[in-house]
Amino acid sequence: MTLPTASRPPKTVTAHLNRIIFLALVVCGFLGLYFLQNPGQLAIWNIFGLVSLGLIGIWRWSWFLVRMMRARIYLHWVFPRWRRTADSIPVDVLPHVCFLVPTYKEEPWISERVFRAIAQEAKTLAPHPITVLVNSSSDEENAFVRSILAAEDPGLKRMRVIWMTQKDGKRKAMADGPRELAKLNLPADSVIALMDGDSELGPGTLHRCLPFFRLFPQMGALTTDEIPVVKGSYLFSEWFHMRFAQRHSQMCSDSLSNKVMCLTGRFSLFRAEVALAPSFADQLEHDSLEDWLWGRFKFLSGDDKSTWYWLLRHRYDMLYVPDAIVYSIETVSGSVTDRAYNNMRRWYGNMLRNSSRALALGPKTTGWFIWYSLIDQRISYWTCLITPGFLLVTLLQGNWLGAMVVISWLCFSRPLMLGLIFWGRMSEIKPIHFPLLLVSQWSSSLIKIWTQMNLAQQKWSNRGNQSISAAGTGFERVAKRSTARFLLVTQLFCFGIFLSWFAGTLNPGWDLQGWRLSYAASQQSVLQIDALEHGIQPSDGKDDASAINALLADLPPQTDIVVNLPIGELDLLAPLHIERSNVMIKGKGTGRTILQAHFGGETADAVIRIRPESSQLVASAAAQKPTAIADKLQNVRLSGFTLRLAAGNGAIARQPALDGILVDNVETGTLTHLAVEAGTRQPLVMHQTGNIRVEYFADNNPTPAAEDDQPGEPQLEAEGLSSRESTL
Repeated sequence: MTLPTASRPPKTVTAHLNRIIFLALVVCGFLGLYFLQNPGQLAIWNIFGLVSLGLIGIWRWSWFLVRMMRARIYLHWVFPRWRRTADSIPVDVLPHVCFLVPTYKEEPWISERVFRAIAQEAKTLAPHPITVLVNSSSDEENAFVRSILAAEDPGLKRMRVIWMTQKDGKRKAMADGPRELAKLNLPADSVIALMDGDSELGPGTLHRCLPFFRLFPQMGALTTDEIPVVKGSYLFSEWFHMRFAQRHSQMCSDSLSNKVMCLTGRFSLFRAEVALAPSFADQLEHDSLEDWLWGRFKFLSGDDKSTWYWLLRHRYDMLYVPDAIVYSIETVSGSVTDRAYNNMRRWYGNMLRNSSRALALGPKTTGWFIWYSLIDQRISYWTCLITPGFLLVTLLQGNWLGAMVVISWLCFSRPLMLGLIFWGRMSEIKPIHFPLLLVSQWSSSLIKIWTQMNLAQQKWSNRGNQSISAAGTGFERVAKRSTARFLLVTQLFCFGIFLSWFAGTLNPGWDLQGWRLSYAASQQSVLQIDALEHGIQPSDGKDDASAINALLADLPPQTDIVVNLPIGELDLLAPLHIERSNVMIKGKGTGRTILQAHFGGETADAVIRIRPESSQLVASAAAQKPTAIADKLQNVRLSGFTLRLAAGNGAIARQPALDGILVDNVETGTLTHLAVEAGTRQPLVMHQTGNIRVEYFADNNPTPAAEDDQPGEPQLEAEGLSSRESTL
């Protein structure tokens, strides 16, 4: 027979405009990334951060694309082959169906849609009757449901209906239903449908699902696609359309491994040998978890996760049927934000409470793909926060360029992600899905982080505002909650350090080394020297470089010294040589203390040269080995002055061959609050040097124009940039 299909609405002008808007977002994001690709722009973060972010991005996007490819393979190759075989199975050999429908004070129009759809599906299985067990909130609600079924099936000839009333919540009602059905001596190959009282079956759902129980003997249960029907909020409706599109892709990918990550409580079908097993009903009613912090506590909601775990533990296969549609009806009143928050707390709490015990089953039971997917659930809510975390860090730093890089990436990547998710869906992709995706990803990650440390805190607003807490009373309550908060704050703090490390704001390795050096320096006496007392006078026309070099040579080599330079211009007729460790040349500030060089590249390679004594370097070279750390200078610091080439010196050419500061074979040091005025070839050059902290270093050299480059000459700006990057 020909089955009705879920027809897709024809493409409207609005749908085409929506696609154009998404395409424009992708183009804008790509252009933003293209124009910000210059290495000078990317230097907003250090090279470690960029490489690490790149690796994390490749890992996350590779996993996303693997899921998308698996979903497409399942949708376009694997499942169509199964569908052709399933459609060849005659109706008269399909198994008997029993519906178990707990409904609790649903609005009349919802119950009418739900039970009318069940009655219409029963007609398609004629002459075989179905069994319907209705477990409602009261006899009055049962009477209303009876009137709906009788209107569709006078005399209830196609249905055997069993009536029950709930007494102790949905979980008890869900467990009592299979126990009652087990008393009816149903056929051994029967199929039990567990569904909510607000789920409407699409036309042909049973015909599309039941043949698979004949086709796959090892399959214990299956579930279907869902389309939301939301009344009361446009935003909530579009959020659900996006969530169900994401769910559809994930389910298709998982089903390729003969498993799924959830047997939704909206509508799932189970073999009778599964649903009528006593331990199945016991797990539904009494499911609980033993937690190291909260002890043992019962599950309030998440009956679909309990049934899924039972099948997973007993190694049954599970299947997703993407062409069978169930309409999930939601009514929203009051605050949309509160409703969404409470839903996410319930969903993700159930997910986290079950994933830990599912992981404990091991990959041999769950299958390797599902097992890794469970691990990924535990990781993804941290990696998902890296992008908004970087955006927040750049905004707090006032780094607008960095913020534009992050925003461009979001505009480029998220529309592509949504395009893949909505590909082939009945639901249309809309511009509102872009901000909804960002808010949903980031807020859900924060909720998961909170929930993982508060697994026992449960609330179900849709079921009479029920709640459960295993915190206890008195001191026990204070101790448990304090421990949970401490661990939560600790995790968030470590994540903040991790982000700051990537952004280059912090570098734990260098910072610890700096603290070690600071501590070591505080343990030894520091000799403060006033340069004025040693004949170093500003603007006196004498060579102050010789005086400073002589002063440094005469001081004890193991003493930590600080040479305080005066305010004014100090004349350097020769290079300033620093050939010792534990020394600081300190001025009164940039623009106040000025070291003015009166020589050019024909006599020296740099104005200030920081390197060990020539004898040490020659000895290392003669031994044909790199300079040992012991031979390198340590703790050399320059701070608080401006470096300038005298304007009247003939050595200052259009592209001079004289560098500003040369750092050679230095192990540790600091260059802070320095300015190098225009005229030097490169303001800072480093060779065989590491762990040098450079802060507030002003480089006033102009970038050479392209037409000024001479054949055979090095690209000065590029080399200077490379030298600066090596210090950060």
